[in-house]
Amino acid sequence: MIPGLSERLTAGGLPVLRLHYSASESKRPGTVDGDKWLAEACEGYAGGVNSPRWRKEMEIDYGALSGTKLFPLWATWRENGRIVLPPFDPLGYTLYGSYDHGWRHPSCYLVHGMSPDGDLITLWEFWAAHVPYQLIANIIKGESVRVPACGAGCHPEAREFQGNPYAGRERWRVADPSIWAEDKPQSDGTMKSTARLFRGEQVFFIPGEAGGDTTVAEWLIGHYWRDPALPLYRITTACPKLIWELGQQRHRDVSDAVAMHRAQPEELVDKDNDAFDALKYFLLKFPPAPRLAKADQKACSFAWWRKVAKEHHPGQPVPSYQRQTIG
Repeated sequence: MIPGLSERLTAGGLPVLRLHYSASESKRPGTVDGDKWLAEACEGYAGGVNSPRWRKEMEIDYGALSGTKLFPLWATWRENGRIVLPPFDPLGYTLYGSYDHGWRHPSCYLVHGMSPDGDLITLWEFWAAHVPYQLIANIIKGESVRVPACGAGCHPEAREFQGNPYAGRERWRVADPSIWAEDKPQSDGTMKSTARLFRGEQVFFIPGEAGGDTTVAEWLIGHYWRDPALPLYRITTACPKLIWELGQQRHRDVSDAVAMHRAQPEELVDKDNDAFDALKYFLLKFPPAPRLAKADQKACSFAWWRKVAKEHHPGQPVPSYQRQTIG
C-alpha cells in the first residue's frame, strides 16, 4: 500500500479511495524534500499545520472547521502511554459511577477510581444509543444483557453488552440533573422522572451539576494534564468511546468576520459529548486541590519519595540518594 493512500467501502458498498499529500515522495513529512514543502505550503494558513482550514483541506479532517479542538495535542497524549493505559485491578481505589442519559443520543455510564494519593482514573464504560433504561439498569448492576434488533432499522441486529465488572463497589453514582424532571408519561396517567424509573430498578443516583464544560476543560488542561508525562487523571483502554470523544471536543467558534466585532464564545460544540458529560459530572465532584509544594521540596519527605517513585522508569534501579561519609 502506498503511504497516504487508503481505501474503504461505504455503507452502500461503494469503494472510496482517499489520497493524502504524503503519497507524493516529494511532499512526504519526515523527508528533506517533504519537510521543505510542508514548511512552505503551510505559510498561507494562519496557525500553520494546526490551522483548522489546513486540517480540513490538507489533512482531510472534515470536522476541522466546526471549531477549534479543545485538546489539540490529544492524539499525542493518547499515545504517550501515560494518560491512556491498559485495564488493571484497582486494588485500594475508591470507586464511583457517573451517568449521562440518552435515547437517540447514546447513554453513557462510567466507573471511576480514586487512588489513596488522590489521583483519578476512569476504569470502564458503557456507551450506546437505543437501549431501554431497564437494560441499562441491569448493566450497571453487573448483568450482561442482549438488546433485540431495533424495528426502526438503526440497529438491524441484536446487540450484546457486558455487565459492569465493578457493580456494587461504587461509593455513589452521579447523573445528569435533567433526569429528575417529571416528564415521562406512564400507563397509569402519571408523570415520572428517569431517575425515579431507575430507582424502581434499584439503581440510585445523586444529581450532578449542570454546565461546567469549560470549567472541566480548564481543570484537565491546567491541572490533571499539566504534565502529560505525570498525569493526575488517566483512562483505561476499556473506555474507547470516552477516549474518542475527548479528541472530538471543540470550542464553538464564530466566523472570522463576526469575530471582528464579537469575542469568541466560552462554550463547546454540543456534539459527540455523551461520555464527556458523564466524566464532567464526576470531575465536578472533585475540584482540583492545591499540591503541597513545600512538602515536595523537602528531601526524604513522604511527598518527595512519592515523586521519585512516580518518575522512576520500570526496569531501572530506584535511586537511594545515599552518600558516603567523608573522613
